[in-house]
Amino acid sequence: MRRLLLALGMAVVLLLASCQTSVSIDYLYPSEVNMSAYRNLAVMPVVPYRGSLPGPTWVRGLDFMAGTLRIRSSYAASSLSRDVASYASDQLYATLRDTGYYNLLDMQMTASIVNSGYMVSKRLNDAGYDAVMIPRIESMDVDETVFSRRQSELVWDDSCNEYVSVYWYDYTVRQKASIRYSITIIDTQTERVVAQKTFVDSAERSETVDPDWPRFDGVEQLFRRMIRGFNEGLRRQFAPTVRSYTVTLMDNKPKLEAAEAAYDLAADGKTREAAERFEGLWESSHHIPSGYNAALLTASTGDFDGSLSILSGMLGETADSRVRTLYDDIRTVQRRDAEAQEQLVSAAHGTEVQIDPGISIYDYLLR
Repeated sequence: MRRLLLALGMAVVLLLASCQTSVSIDYLYPSEVNMSAYRNLAVMPVVPYRGSLPGPTWVRGLDFMAGTLRIRSSYAASSLSRDVASYASDQLYATLRDTGYYNLLDMQMTASIVNSGYMVSKRLNDAGYDAVMIPRIESMDVDETVFSRRQSELVWDDSCNEYVSVYWYDYTVRQKASIRYSITIIDTQTERVVAQKTFVDSAERSETVDPDWPRFDGVEQLFRRMIRGFNEGLRRQFAPTVRSYTVTLMDNKPKLEAAEAAYDLAADGKTREAAERFEGLWESSHHIPSGYNAALLTASTGDFDGSLSILSGMLGETADSRVRTLYDDIRTVQRRDAEAQEQLVSAAHGTEVQIDPGISIYDYLLR
């Protein structure tokens, strides 16, 4: 009986939770770098890491038993930097393209102009491109090691009619990788650096291998994973993004029978009708849940001013902390959306980064 009551109680809780209606307020979130003046953008392929990488032919053993193995390294130091840069180039271009924010110049065409070293900024600017993006892998590191673990178990030996201990070794390959990746934006009219951002990450993985057939994933997969992990940061840094602020409608407490129809409208997705019904109930009955829900639903239609007007009126009559919190949150959403909208139309003024004036900015970034 006790278990039955507990099950029924849980079912009631789940039923009540399922009846709650959540409202999502979609808005534009501004990018950290205001790129509105640089939406015609030339993009260079990623400059590979120019330093040296450890390139052992064999994976390094960390103990005596592991040191007796001959396991070939999963990468070639001579090509790993180029392969990672090529993958990063594809990911960068696709990420920028998918934002829908930029008019992009093909990477190979950009590289042809930049690598020529001849009137680079003027040629790009004359072609209608306001800025050039130069991505660069500033550092990479990689380490592959193998270590052993002794394992044992008791097995029955018929010859001596007793259990004997049998042991063997398991072998594990561990891969570690790290990367430092920078993005520099150059204004093609002034040839000044207007933005520079850096992304850093490290990763590792371990895999048990058969010493007689030691096959395992290449370390390049770790670099690819880290590069993909930068994509969201790239979007946040360089393009406005759509975000959602989700809030649950306030419960009908104290209960107002006349409000039930408004809750039904909201549950059916009839947002505007529900908002109007709730607002009318707030004005006629000063029912706090109705006023709160009216403001929330109004904001979800994109009418932030209307939502804040309702909440401002409520704050003159109630000290309910939930009303104050919603008012502050909607104001924040409105401010962020307005900043992002400005990035769609207005000129940008990035933070200038000083580079040694004795060297061409392109030579500096490509060397």
